[in-house]
Amino acid sequence: MVTGKTELLRAQRRWADGQGVRYDARGFVRALAYNLRAPLDEYSLAELQRGSELTPRIAQPARAHSLCSSAALVVNVFAYWRGRDQSPLLAALGFSGPGGTRLEFEAPLPTGLPGDPPTVDVALHRPDGRVVAVESKFAEWLTPRPRGKRVFKDKYFAQGLRVWDAAGLPRCQALAEELQDGRERPRYLNAPQLLKHSLGLAVNGLRTSTLVYLYYERPGREPARHRAEADSFAARLKGEVDLRVATYQSLFDALRALPELDRDYLDYLARRYFA
Repeated sequence: MVTGKTELLRAQRRWADGQGVRYDARGFVRALAYNLRAPLDEYSLAELQRGSELTPRIAQPARAHSLCSSAALVVNVFAYWRGRDQSPLLAALGFSGPGGTRLEFEAPLPTGLPGDPPTVDVALHRPDGRVVAVESKFAEWLTPRPRGKRVFKDKYFAQGLRVWDAAGLPRCQALAEELQDGRERPRYLNAPQLLKHSLGLAVNGLRTSTLVYLYYERPGREPARHRAEADSFAARLKGEVDLRVATYQSLFDALRALPELDRDYLDYLARRYFA
């Protein structure tokens, strides 16, 4: 059976073939530059190096070299806006008001717990101190989540700790406990990751900020269940976490309707992801 992830990889290979971009049997390009619309500036490179997407793995290239890389998608969509007025981008994401003063990739959200903090793919820092934190998904959500394993590390529940409760997030706490003991089992949504980001925002005094779950939509049977899981998750946390669910397709449609954006930026995105 052909899965949604297989179809996505086929679409990306068709784009690469049309552009003369070479890739290996697994769909990895030889150099990161072949996967990006424009070269990374020094700030973006330094920020992305805080995560693991650029780190080569044993007998495999870095994940960012995959034609289906979420990191490459994020950079291709958002890096254009570094150093520009981000008001049009925020409007396309559904926000009003002035644009941010700073765009950050792999933005850390320390939770106060030991170990590496969770990071969001993009943080749009606004002049009033609020943040639009974007968690991006490309092909990842198309793989069903594993069953029969604890979804949080022990540190989130060590010695009876109720870390979300302590941060003023009782609904998050209840949902985290349901996920940890298996009472709640999303098939496609990485709900634990979103709860970690919610905790990081609260601990850092960003409760009035917004978490955007931005994913690449695909046709097939998986999307309806995935979207239902995301909407249900957002509804359960309403009033406690401003979580918004959006697709890259809707974002691109909104960007394409804006005047005065560079045509090469829009044309690249159209050819690569939205043909």
